[in-house]
Amino acid sequence: MKKIFSLLPVFLMTIFLTSCSDDDDVVDRLRTISDVPASAEVSVDYLPINVFEIPVETDLDLRQLIEDELGTDEALDQVKEVELDDMDIVFLNAEDQENFDFVNSVTLGIRTDDLDYKEVAFLDEIPSGATTLDLNTLDDVFIDDYAKSESLKLVVQFESTEDATDLNLNMEMEFDAKLDPSL
Repeated sequence: MKKIFSLLPVFLMTIFLTSCSDDDDVVDRLRTISDVPASAEVSVDYLPINVFEIPVETDLDLRQLIEDELGTDEALDQVKEVELDDMDIVFLNAEDQENFDFVNSVTLGIRTDDLDYKEVAFLDEIPSGATTLDLNTLDDVFIDDYAKSESLKLVVQFESTEDATDLNLNMEMEFDAKLDPSL
């Protein structure tokens, strides 16, 4: 009986040490990259009154921003679960507008030369007098293939109630991603 009790700690320790799963190892290898900043200036010569959302496109080199954050382009293939975490559109100026009062709603999407349009953020109600719009980002919309593309385009769609001429905006974004060295 004493022999059995003396082997019990060894047995329990063996069970404890072997109970770690491969999933735990994967989680330990993942590194989260948070709040990778990106910004893009958008100029629109003329935005007419529209009840439909007219798209405005601009280029964004998110691939380069991620490479800069990682310090190497070799790690880009190890990046996964890239998602838009925060999106603000800042009104810089316009010839005939002082703020976003001419906008009813705004939608932000992305596309590449090879990948279809994907919506990533929106704002349905624009506060009166706002000069900065804090868009609602869509949860669990991963844009890995888009972020790694060299032809990423931001597509902003405004539904407006008035014309805007010589509209200048700054789009301020933050992205989150995970880095998995096992990929």
